[in-house]
Amino acid sequence: MKKGTRLFLLFLSILLVAAAFFQIRSSFPDIRLPLISRYIGNVKESPNGSRYKTYFFQLAPVEKQAYNLILDEIYDMPERILVPDLSENQLDRVFKSLLNDNPDLIFLGRKCRLNSELWNTFISFDYIMTKEEYDKARSEMSLKRDLIIESLSDLTDEFKTELEIHDYIIGHCAYELEEDVYSYSSAYGALVDGKAACEGYSKAAKYVFDKVGIESILVSGKASGDGRGDGDHMWNIVKINGNYYHLDLTWDDPVSSNSSSSMSVHTYFNLTDDAIGINHSDFSYSPGCTATDENYSIKNGLRFDNYSEKDNDKLRSLMLKEYNSGERNIQISFVNKESYDKAFKALITNKKIYNVLGNVKSNRGNTFSEAVSGYYADDSFFTLTFIFR
Repeated sequence: MKKGTRLFLLFLSILLVAAAFFQIRSSFPDIRLPLISRYIGNVKESPNGSRYKTYFFQLAPVEKQAYNLILDEIYDMPERILVPDLSENQLDRVFKSLLNDNPDLIFLGRKCRLNSELWNTFISFDYIMTKEEYDKARSEMSLKRDLIIESLSDLTDEFKTELEIHDYIIGHCAYELEEDVYSYSSAYGALVDGKAACEGYSKAAKYVFDKVGIESILVSGKASGDGRGDGDHMWNIVKINGNYYHLDLTWDDPVSSNSSSSMSVHTYFNLTDDAIGINHSDFSYSPGCTATDENYSIKNGLRFDNYSEKDNDKLRSLMLKEYNSGERNIQISFVNKESYDKAFKALITNKKIYNVLGNVKSNRGNTFSEAVSGYYADDSFFTLTFIFR
């Protein structure tokens, strides 16, 4: 057979195969051309979802591609989404990254599945609410977020904005662990229902921080010693004035079982890796938190290098300043256990705190009571918090 004839027959065979393929595809319109599963180059983040997608940037290129394809369609709650071919480990990383980066995905359950058809791979999800229910919930969350932002005093001051968001969420949310994942583990639970566990507190904070332009990262790990049991925990890392800090709203809510209380403490407000590492471990991610400038105690001059009764004048001035600014509790901290123990013995055991409060009353008159309704002592972080009556 001549060479030209062979080439003609080969070409004809290719045409026949192609025609057969398109005939089959026309009978099954859901069959699609395969996605490129691996390629070299940067994958830009999708414009959908959260403003800050920290976990997206930790993914491999093929995982980023899947992340974007899901995020571009997921808000319409499709039955399935076409994605590149993924292993189970890759799927797990993509799914966790989506949930950590985007706190508004409150309609997603805890499971997802891959399904292959011919050369195509699809992902499907468990939706825990309908599209109509989600639209209503999203509107309620957005309205609550706008209400919080309207209450903020100065959006140009990152520290003050972070503090006011922190205190607002704690003041309007009670710690509660329920089987209903929609409530306790979501931003909706914390913001709208007013009850959540650590995951809900953290996602609510990120949801509001995103809107005001404060970079926030959800961090999961282990924690122990707050009285709620040891084990899995979630909190935030925030970027304030150029540096990253740990922020744990859940553990700054000491009376979170009492929904009527609006008090918060600031023991876990802007800590370093080492500081929060006292009782938090196995961080899912940290960009390296080493700065101390925006730590609550240091920023507000509430840290004592040492303690003696000579420091009572400083403590009186600090209490007066906090009270005049609208605070109804004051938290002081100490650089080491020795100074903390001295302060605890003098102020608590020997009740010298009432001398200090009496001096504050002399400046405030009848608007201030020298009695306190309670105090919190944290010997891990060397802090004392006094609650004004």
